[in-house]
Amino acid sequence: MQTDVLLALETGADPDDDHEAAVLSALSAAEAATVRRVLVLGADRDLPADQLERRRTETWLHQVAEIAGARLPGVGSAVDPVPVPVERVAVEFAGDGEGVAKLTWGQHEIWQSMTRQGNWLPLGGWRPVDPGTPVEAIADELAYLHSRFPSMRTLLRFDEEGRLRQELSSSGTTYLDVFDADPDGGPEAADALATAISDHYQHLPYDLRVEWPVRMGVVRQGGEAVRLAVAMHHLALDGGGAETMLRDVATRSREKPSGLQQLEQTEWQTSAAGRRHSDRAMRHFGDILRVMPTPTFPPSGDPRRPRFWSAEYYSPALRPALAAIRERTGADPTRILFAVYGIALAHVTGVHPALFRPVIGNRFRHQLADVVCHAAQAGIVLLDVADGTVEDVIERAGPAAMNALKHSYFDPEQLNELVESTGRDRGAELDIASFLNDRRSMDSAVPAPETAVTAEEFAKVRAASRFTWIQRRNDPVERLFLHVDDGPDAVTLTVEADTHGMSPAQIESLVREIEEVAVQAALQPQLSTRISAH
Repeated sequence: MQTDVLLALETGADPDDDHEAAVLSALSAAEAATVRRVLVLGADRDLPADQLERRRTETWLHQVAEIAGARLPGVGSAVDPVPVPVERVAVEFAGDGEGVAKLTWGQHEIWQSMTRQGNWLPLGGWRPVDPGTPVEAIADELAYLHSRFPSMRTLLRFDEEGRLRQELSSSGTTYLDVFDADPDGGPEAADALATAISDHYQHLPYDLRVEWPVRMGVVRQGGEAVRLAVAMHHLALDGGGAETMLRDVATRSREKPSGLQQLEQTEWQTSAAGRRHSDRAMRHFGDILRVMPTPTFPPSGDPRRPRFWSAEYYSPALRPALAAIRERTGADPTRILFAVYGIALAHVTGVHPALFRPVIGNRFRHQLADVVCHAAQAGIVLLDVADGTVEDVIERAGPAAMNALKHSYFDPEQLNELVESTGRDRGAELDIASFLNDRRSMDSAVPAPETAVTAEEFAKVRAASRFTWIQRRNDPVERLFLHVDDGPDAVTLTVEADTHGMSPAQIESLVREIEEVAVQAALQPQLSTRISAH
């Protein structure tokens, strides 16, 4: 059981102070152990104090709904208006396969993240529709999605002992929502309505026992379909699965889907061969867990409320810096990023060797290459960044990256048990909630025609770097999660962190230090890591 606490402060108390310690001290040890988060009434609302007093009950109800993973649509004029469809078109579908089984390893891993964060981690958005597209064609696309891909025909079940199961249906009915935009409002009205639909889809709670994974709505204007909004929960697919889905939808492929579908994956994973495969990963993870430094994140010294902060760093310098290192060393982009990130992380936290969990798509595994499902899992890397140069760390990152790939397909429940038992043996809490998600394309490290190569050129490029705080939230995220993304002319680093483990200053320092290490290593061969093992 997990407990969320909603705290109402006396007038004059600072809502951004850390109140968790006081709450925990008022509870018994057993009660305190269940606390997932402490929310402060109104702390994440941009409301003047007098307005908070007037709207205290409404705000209270709104935040109670959020604790449950929901919101209160349509309560009062100041609360998010909810688009209402003028029509719901029934869409029938039928596909191959049916049955009940355990979750696959990839499903179970993302399910753990969803339940830890109290969030169904939506994927989707909205896009324009080709002119002249009838609503019936959109309904056909929705039917195709469900009929072709088993993950779109899957619901969750709990067996008699309360254990989670997936149930694949061979047929069913879903619904396409149809909305009408102001016919005289032009493209702006259609865009605004599509945005509101997408936002509603992504915030509205899912009941994964009865609601199919895909939510789809079409915006009509002047009688024609003009926008399409789609949302799917993360249990149904990951980034690799989404690429296959979009490719097949575009061509309306009728060939039998390749690879192991989810029930077939579960069958293999529970076989003797599957257990041996997971056991090998556990032996590798155990070697790391027995020697990893603790704590992974010393107390930050500046915990905040709301507790979980996210930021974005736009870096035009990072791509040419990483490309220059690659050109000089011949190392692949993954090894270089691991090395640069590990050094920066150790600089900011003071903890080394650097531990982080790279998210691995697992699409290099032949039987998972083109399957629309959630197959991504996080390996574990423990990288020695001390007593050497950046080139030394890049060399060490080679085996670390290879082992991360090799051991990225495993039973998450088995890892949970291993972390707990190893922590007991060591008399320490083992915190491995530090993630790195490199979403760049493989050719992203190729130098652009005008790559910065001198200190002066790098200084000019770095002048355009931008750091922006995105969000402060009560909803929990992992202790640290860094996403690395391509952009048209820059690499973007998006970081989410727990301010109890990394202060706001450390969060900003981390992304800036990644750029700093990369640029200095690009300019200076054999650059010291400035980290000592002693």
